Amino acid sequence: MLTWLEISKSALVNNLKQFRKIIGKKIKLMAVVKSNAYGHGMIECAKIFEKNGADYLGVANLNEAIELRKNGLKKPILILTYWNLYDSEAQIKAIIKNIEFVVYTYPQVKILSKISQKIGKWVNVHIKVDTGTSRIGVLPQDALNFALKCLKLPNLKVRGIFTHFAKSEAKNQAFTHQQIEKLLKIKKSLTKIPHFPQDILFHAGCTASTINNKASFFDMVRIGIGLYGLWPSLATKNYGALKSIILKPALTWKTKIIQVKELPKGTPIGYDCTYRLKNRGKIAILPVGYWDGYDRKLSNCGEVLIRGKRAPVRGRICMNLMMVEVTKIPKVKVNDEVVLIGQQDKEKITAEEIALKIGTINYEVITRINPQIPRIYK
Repeated sequence: MLTWLEISKSALVNNLKQFRKIIGKKIKLMAVVKSNAYGHGMIECAKIFEKNGADYLGVANLNEAIELRKNGLKKPILILTYWNLYDSEAQIKAIIKNIEFVVYTYPQVKILSKISQKIGKWVNVHIKVDTGTSRIGVLPQDALNFALKCLKLPNLKVRGIFTHFAKSEAKNQAFTHQQIEKLLKIKKSLTKIPHFPQDILFHAGCTASTINNKASFFDMVRIGIGLYGLWPSLATKNYGALKSIILKPALTWKTKIIQVKELPKGTPIGYDCTYRLKNRGKIAILPVGYWDGYDRKLSNCGEVLIRGKRAPVRGRICMNLMMVEVTKIPKVKVNDEVVLIGQQDKEKITAEEIALKIGTINYEVITRINPQIPRIYK
């Protein structure tokens, strides 16, 4: 094995407990494990979170939900984003396995009601309300009528009503408060209706809002990036209302040197010869490239850790290879361990550092790590 990820179980558990401490025992906590658990490995992470007190598991789509059930996960699972309206076979399978569906159009709820009647089983749905992100969701002014229509359909149970915040990472929480007020208004309207189900979960909180804004908690919070030990933004880290929260990054990305070569001054390196050695020097070749998720924009600006020292990327990142200069690092040899993300001795390279170099966010850096790379849980 030449390239792998090490995932710290203790860091994942620590991060879950940090958020449990914030919200208390009465508010439910959903562990969001969508997109391969933000690159950390969906199945194993879900098992760790389920074992350590998560009340719900959140996924992006129906396929992820079914995969969790196939692997023995027992907690309630909510599809947060989308599912195929025309795949009745998958819908039947999901309903039988007690998977809960997001809904935001009337055709969705009609289909689910019809299928659930056909197989003689109730289906739980969560109504998504668009309070400000302008993505999927029922508009606030339509939410009450939509909920009433859902409540009237046979074999359909409204288990939750939720929204997602657009600007909860910011120091200024004004827009988040506007979104909270919209959801509160819907809640007040619905709870005045006779025979309204009392066990409906209202939820909105994400990692950033849970740290920044206690008013966002409602009945459940949905924690994603924070469970993996990463901050949703620098603003949240620097100005969050709960600065004392201790998040531990769970992921370390490692590889090994497959060749070391000494080259003369002026030698071009990589495609398009974008770098030439300024002096005689040593180059180490690594079996990692943009196919693995190491972004090509790190060409000539990225760094890795070898023997506790930073080694600069030289030349273009290739599909399956990359080159780093090790001239100033003594005793470098084939099979030496290299850290792409994580800590080695006293040096550290973070997802945030990489994100800054390539003009993106830490979410993208970790979720784009190829899922075929082995994950080792320690």
